[in-house]
Amino acid sequence: MRNDLQSGFSVYIRDMLEQRELLGYSIAEYRKKLGSFDRFCAANCPGVAALTRDLVFAWCNDARGNGGMLRASVIRGFGRYLRSTGEDAYVLPASFFPHKKAAIPHIFTCGELKRFFDAADRYPACSRSPLLEYTVPVIFRLQYACGMRPQEVRLLRRMDFDFDAGTIYIFKGKHNKDRKLAADPGIMGICRRFDRIAETMLPSRAYFFQTPSGGAYQGDWLSDTFHKCWNMSGNGNVRGRCTPYSFRHSYATQTLMRWVEEGKDLDAMIPYLSTYMGHESFSATYYYTHLLPERVARMDFTSTSGVIPEVSQ
Repeated sequence: MRNDLQSGFSVYIRDMLEQRELLGYSIAEYRKKLGSFDRFCAANCPGVAALTRDLVFAWCNDARGNGGMLRASVIRGFGRYLRSTGEDAYVLPASFFPHKKAAIPHIFTCGELKRFFDAADRYPACSRSPLLEYTVPVIFRLQYACGMRPQEVRLLRRMDFDFDAGTIYIFKGKHNKDRKLAADPGIMGICRRFDRIAETMLPSRAYFFQTPSGGAYQGDWLSDTFHKCWNMSGNGNVRGRCTPYSFRHSYATQTLMRWVEEGKDLDAMIPYLSTYMGHESFSATYYYTHLLPERVARMDFTSTSGVIPEVSQ
C-alpha cells in the first residue's frame, strides 16, 4: 500500500507507518485507514498537504455505519504525528471521543492456564517457519511468568538474557523505561533450551523470538496466535473475551494473592511489584487490588484516599 499512496500526504503517511513499525506497534489499522484517507484526498483535494478541520470532518463523515469513529481515532493520531514533525495540523480534541467505562480484565483460572499451555504445546508445525512450534509455547509462558507487556516479550533480544544471573533486560519498555527482571529458574531453563534449539535453526539471530525473515514478530501475530491456542484449548468465552495482555493482569493479581496468603504487608510490597512490572506510578499497581476477592479488598491498605483509582462498574 505504501507505494500506492498518491495524495499530498503520502510522504507523511509513509513516514508515520515506518515510525510506528520501528517502535514495535501494530500498523494494520493505521495502514488500512490512512490508505482510505489518501484515496479520499487524491480524489477530492489532490495536492493538498494541510490537515485542516474541514478535511478531517469531511473524511470522517464520508464513512459508513460506525466507521466514522474509527476514522476519527486514526486521523487524530495522524494529526498528532504531523504536529510532532513541526507541521500545522488539526488534531481532534480528546473530548470528541466518548469516555469508555473501564472493563474488568480477564483473570485466568488455573484450569484455563493449564488447558491453554497444553494447547500451545500442541501448536502445529509449519514448514515455512520451522521454529514456530517451539516459539509459541515459550513466548506465552515467558510473558505470563514475568508479567510482561505483549510488546515487551515480542521485542526481546537475545542479548537481553543473562542465563547465568537469571535475569532478563527490558529495553525501552513503555515510556521508554528500561528495567531488569529477575526470572524464576524454571522459566529461565525453558528459555535456555529454546535458545539452543533456535540457534541451530536461526544462527546469530538478533531477536530472541525471531521470524524466519529476521525481524521481531508483530502484535497482530501474537494476538492471532493467542486466539488460535485459546480456541484449541476449549476454554471458550463464557467469562468474556481475553487477549495476550490478560497474562499480565493475571500475573499481577495472582502475585498479590500469593502475598496475601503468605501474610505479607501489601503496602510494603506493592512498590516492588510496581517497579518489576514497569508501572509509571504506584496507582497503576494498586488498581489490581480491585480485582482481588472481597475479603482482601476490605483490608486497610485499600482505604488510602487518592491512592487507589476509582473503577467504573
